[in-house]
Amino acid sequence: MFSPTYKLVWPDGKTEKTQLVSIGKSGGAGEIFDIANHPYLVAKIYHAETKPDQLKQYAQKIHWMVRNKPELPTLPESIQHVVQLAWPVAEVYKGSFFVGFAMEKIDFERTIELDYLLTRRQAEQAGISVDFGKLMAVAYNLSSIINTLHNKKIAIVDLKPMNIKVYKNELLVSILDCDGFCIYADDFQSDAPQVTPEYLAPEFHNNVVNRPHNQDAFALATIIFRLLNYGIHPFVGISDTKMKYPTELANRIQHTLYAYGIQPHAGIRPVPASVHETFPDDIRALFDRAFGWVPGGRPGAYEWAMVTAQYANKSSGQMDVCVNGHIKFAEKSCPTCMRDQILHHHHRNKSRLRAKLKTVPQRTIRHVHKTINRTHANPFQAALAQYQGPTINYSGNINLNNPNVPLTTATANALATEILWVIGLLISYWWLK
Repeated sequence: MFSPTYKLVWPDGKTEKTQLVSIGKSGGAGEIFDIANHPYLVAKIYHAETKPDQLKQYAQKIHWMVRNKPELPTLPESIQHVVQLAWPVAEVYKGSFFVGFAMEKIDFERTIELDYLLTRRQAEQAGISVDFGKLMAVAYNLSSIINTLHNKKIAIVDLKPMNIKVYKNELLVSILDCDGFCIYADDFQSDAPQVTPEYLAPEFHNNVVNRPHNQDAFALATIIFRLLNYGIHPFVGISDTKMKYPTELANRIQHTLYAYGIQPHAGIRPVPASVHETFPDDIRALFDRAFGWVPGGRPGAYEWAMVTAQYANKSSGQMDVCVNGHIKFAEKSCPTCMRDQILHHHHRNKSRLRAKLKTVPQRTIRHVHKTINRTHANPFQAALAQYQGPTINYSGNINLNNPNVPLTTATANALATEILWVIGLLISYWWLK
C-alpha cells in the first residue's frame, strides 16, 4: 500500500517528492519503508509517538550525518551493491515536518547476522561455511570500518553482533542503526545513550560513556574473541577459589574477571570448551590488553585492523591447514580439531550418564530398601547406621520387610539423604532426556 506523498532532501539541498511503501518491518525507533523509484534505498520513519524533543534531536543529527558521510575504502568493481554502513543519505519530510531519513538498502538474502557466526551450526544452516580464515577476514573488515568512523570522530557505542550483518560470499560487514551513533566532531556533538551491558567496558558500568572510542574498542575485542572462540564470552569462566564469583556477566566485566589471559588468572579458570590456547600470541596479547588484564592500554580499531589483516590475507603464510584439512593459525594447534575432541568427550560422558540413569527406577527401589533395613553398603550410610540415637516409633508399616521394627533417627537421616539423591538423579535424567 502506498503512503501519502513524502519529500526527500538530498545532501546538496535538492528536494524530491516520493511515496513510501510499507514492508512490514519495524524497530524500536521507527518503521522501514521502500521508496518509490529508488529500488536501492529504504526509508526509516520514526514512530508517531516519538516525543517532539527527541524528534528534534533526530532531525539535527540526521541533517549533519547526511552531509558528512564517511568515505570507506573503495571496493572492487566485481562487488556490486554491498552496503557497509546503513548511513543516512537523505532527510525525509512529510509536509514541513521532519519524520525520518533514507538509507541504502541491505540485501538480507545475501547477508546474515554476525550472531550466526558465533555458532557454526547456525552459520551452516544460514548458508555459510565458516573457518578461521574467514573469521579473521570478518574481524579485519569490521575493524576497518570502525577505524574509519573513529577518524571522523564518530563512535558506535552500542556495538554488538545483532547490529552487524555479514555478506556470505564477500565476508564484508554492514553496520546497522547508524542514527544511534555517537558524534563528537568539532562542528557537531550528539551522544548515544543506548548500551548493552555484556559489551560495555568496565569503566562505563554505572557511568556515562565519555570516551566512546574506548567503548568501541572494548566491544570490538569482545566480538572478535567470541568469533574465534565459538561464541564464548571473554568474561564467562569458572571460579577456582572460595572468592565470591559474580553471577551477573556485567559484574564480572566490572571486576575484569578475565580467565583467558596468557598468564592464567589466579582465581578464574576458562570454561572447558574454550580453544583460546590455539590463538596466535599477538592476538592473545591484544585480548589481554583489551580486557584489562595487563597494562599497555586497550587496543583501538586501527591496531586490530593491522593485526587481523595479516591473518585475513591468504598469501601472508599466517594461516595453515591441519592434517584433517581445517584452517588453523600457523605453528599453533588446530582449534577445530580441539573443539571436536572436546565435544566428542562431552557426548561420550553424556551417553555414559544416560546409560546409567536408565537403570535409576530399579536401582532406586533396591537402594531405598537397603537404607530402611540398614544394610546399605555405602560408607556414608554405614556411618549413619552406627549412630545409636533415640528410637522413634512410627505407626504404619514403615519397614517394608518387617513392619514391627522401629525406625531410628540414623535410619531416618539416611532415608532423607537417599530421597534427595533420588530426586537429583531424576532431575538429571529429565534434563538429559
